[in-house]
Amino acid sequence: MRMTLVLAAVMLLAGCSSESLQRTGYNTLQNIEQQRCGNDPGEQCAEPQSYDDYQRQRKQ
Repeated sequence: MRMTLVLAAVMLLAGCSSESLQRTGYNTLQNIEQQRCGNDPGEQCAEPQSYDDYQRQRKQ
């Protein structure tokens, strides 16, 4: 729910390009995942992947 509100606020307040919104959304999801993982001490946390690396990997 919180993530939805954050993404909605970003879209409404920023007159950004589609690329910028996608990058912001991706980074938001990465941050949420890191916070969730950090709350569970027994879980192995993956190294976050940058948006640019993610896009390069998708295009291959």
